[in-house]
Amino acid sequence: MSSARSLPRFPLIAFLLAGMATTALAAGPRPMELAVDATDAPRGLFHSRLVIPAAPGRLTLAYPKWVQGEHAPTGPVMQVAGFTVSAGGKALPWRRDPQDMFLVRVEVPAGAREVEVTLDYLSPAESFGLGGYGEGANATPHLAIVDWHDLLVYPLGASAMDIPVRATLRLPAGWKYDTALGLAEGASGAGSLTFAPTTLYTLIDSPVIAGEIFRSVELGRPEAPVRLSIAADQRSALAVSEARLAAYRRVPEEALELFGARHYRAYHWLVTLGETLDHNGLEHHESSDDRGPLGMFTEENLLLRWGTLLPHEYVHSWNGKYRRPAGLATRDPQEALRTELLWVYEGLTRYLGDFLLTTRSGIRSVEQTHELTAWIAANQDHNRPGRRWRPLVDTAESVTMLSGVPTAWTSYRRALDYYDESMLIWLEADTLLRQKSGGARSLDDFCRAFFGGASTAPAVVPYTADDVYAALNRVVPYDWRGFFAERVYAVQPRAPLGGIAAAGWKLVYTDRPNEYQQARARTNKQADESFSLGIWVKEDGTVEDIVVGSPAWEAGLGPGMKLVAVDGRTWATEVLAEEVRAAKTSTAPIEIAAQHGDVLKTFRVNYHEGERYPHLERDASRPDLLRAILMPRAK
Repeated sequence: MSSARSLPRFPLIAFLLAGMATTALAAGPRPMELAVDATDAPRGLFHSRLVIPAAPGRLTLAYPKWVQGEHAPTGPVMQVAGFTVSAGGKALPWRRDPQDMFLVRVEVPAGAREVEVTLDYLSPAESFGLGGYGEGANATPHLAIVDWHDLLVYPLGASAMDIPVRATLRLPAGWKYDTALGLAEGASGAGSLTFAPTTLYTLIDSPVIAGEIFRSVELGRPEAPVRLSIAADQRSALAVSEARLAAYRRVPEEALELFGARHYRAYHWLVTLGETLDHNGLEHHESSDDRGPLGMFTEENLLLRWGTLLPHEYVHSWNGKYRRPAGLATRDPQEALRTELLWVYEGLTRYLGDFLLTTRSGIRSVEQTHELTAWIAANQDHNRPGRRWRPLVDTAESVTMLSGVPTAWTSYRRALDYYDESMLIWLEADTLLRQKSGGARSLDDFCRAFFGGASTAPAVVPYTADDVYAALNRVVPYDWRGFFAERVYAVQPRAPLGGIAAAGWKLVYTDRPNEYQQARARTNKQADESFSLGIWVKEDGTVEDIVVGSPAWEAGLGPGMKLVAVDGRTWATEVLAEEVRAAKTSTAPIEIAAQHGDVLKTFRVNYHEGERYPHLERDASRPDLLRAILMPRAK
């Protein structure tokens, strides 16, 4: 089905978001008024007051449920307290919908033209629940993240694009801030911030970060501004080197070469750094909410582990926000998201942001990208016995089940593999385009055609899988439907390594540590012997997960057991590695003493291949397409 024929089915279609707020306010209903007081944010409390236009009779108020970018019904309604509704100064009784906890019903009395709602949002001190952003800390003593969807309710019924909002925000004295939202005409930014009128859709898509330890750096061209703003818990975290900033300045240049156009007016990387934050990123059209460890820009291990975060979220401005799977282009946050195409939304973004732009910009070296690619390929091929029963597409369609589940049994259950495994599939698609066109075409051409066009203000253009296949077919004719059906929709016992082979490389295992795997293990504070024994172990000896069918599994070990000794030596991560190396020249099994509940038992692991780590090795019989793919494009 072509884009032209499929578009009329969907409500949020190719609309320009810039300017819509003014039109809505001029021609539409009275705006909601939202006043957020974040002066108590350092101790985890946000206060909201809303004035919502209403007519007498039954009114249903909705708390945002399905969070764009989280792909799940993770609106943190359980963190709302102090909820009141009143009209004309009199409190109104309200009842929660018994079948949908995100809806509240109230009777508006005769003569009333509006209701006033107050609520407090309780920012958790530590993470809990399914892994939504509202289920982790949104504030520390030094910084705060204002996610508007945590802080409001709205009248159910209208599209989020048709609900006008005027918002204000109070911050602790002396704190600086950044956001993609513009201030109202004449507003100074001192004291209470008064933002320009907008729509509920744009407000929810425009978080604010603020803090007392703050730095902003302009990175983009004046005609296409990009800003990096950092709020941190320690001043040392702001010390981003000039060499590192130079690499981030190249990201917008490489993105413009890749896509040929942009679909934002100005872009803001909103970065918060702290150890109590959940370290992750959430995309928005003109900004991203990027949360990392304190040393994300300054420590080598953390740079390698988290260097892909900003390019990944930036690519989402094109793939995910501008071009969006039709099942994710919903009219308001109560409508369920259909997540089948996350293998495009997230998987292609993993390829374009984490693989291409991170390397082309120089944030990560080509050799480091080889190590990351080898680890991803080996992890999907060796450490995912769950792939023998669960097709890749089901990791996308099951995102609401798989997000935030316990680490134990990830290997057998599978994780959100539509990220990493899809990256390998898009690498193979890129090599196919290059091979079948004699080097004349590549995935870059697809990106320009599908995500580029003319530069615009924010817009949403939904797509289907058929639109993706058709666009690829216009670049190079091929059975793209069959290509993705085999790799995404069918059960595949082995990972899709065809792209690595076609690019002129091989996945091999040696006793030399993989640089990315090593950095990941250090930041995760674990021993990773997954490619040898088939086990991941925390620093305290607790088995985090195990590969079903591995030597450790065959010996009887399992998640949750606590290792206390290895070959008679007291447990330590380095002891495990030493004994794995020593077993290579021995015929005796590795003896691991582990406690499981009130039982202490010795497990004999029959493994003698030594340490085993994945790498890419050059295949001289084929051209090195990987080098061509990763080469910088911007002049």
